[in-house]
Amino acid sequence: MEKAFEELQIKDDFMFSVIMRNPRFCKPFLERILGIKISRIEYPKSQETIDIAADAKSVRLDIYVEDGNETVYNIEMQTTENRNPPKRTRYYQGMIDLNILEKGDNYKNLKRSFVIFVCTFDLFGEGRHIYTFENRCIQNLDLGLGDDTTKIILNTKGTMDDVTPEMKKLLDFIDGKEPEDDFTRELEEAVQSVRKNEKWRALNVQWTFA
Repeated sequence: MEKAFEELQIKDDFMFSVIMRNPRFCKPFLERILGIKISRIEYPKSQETIDIAADAKSVRLDIYVEDGNETVYNIEMQTTENRNPPKRTRYYQGMIDLNILEKGDNYKNLKRSFVIFVCTFDLFGEGRHIYTFENRCIQNLDLGLGDDTTKIILNTKGTMDDVTPEMKKLLDFIDGKEPEDDFTRELEEAVQSVRKNEKWRALNVQWTFA
């Protein structure tokens, strides 16, 4: 059942995309997830569409940004399990790489990339808040492939004590709980602001029927 515009939450695709297109929110969001400091992010592109070939499946990305260190971040909100998130991360990664590399370019020009899925369900059923995947040798798990790709699956319904308190508050807020710190309160204010904006209301209608 389709939600009324006034009922949209940050976990709803349109609301998430609108808020995360603002560097003020996108940058600390990424920093909290990855536990790093990012110097800057370059012009978030909301729902960037990547078309590699006329007969290929296109990819519409929720959030696609780059930082000042040649690193690419793709953030997706996932609220249903029936969209095959593992295979989607694989496909998104491939499309992002094809979009980065021009014909004839050296493979060394591929940028480090993070594909991050924020899920409102536990995809793997282990109770973790965060599942991080990198390519490693099965015979020697200490040996990484070194392809500079990372896939992160977040779970707003985790039960383990496996993330920082700040990260837990962010995931709880996405899951529908009340904001508990300055950042989540700012996100809640942003949600309220979008709900009152007639321009976003009109765009939401176009989005729904696109």
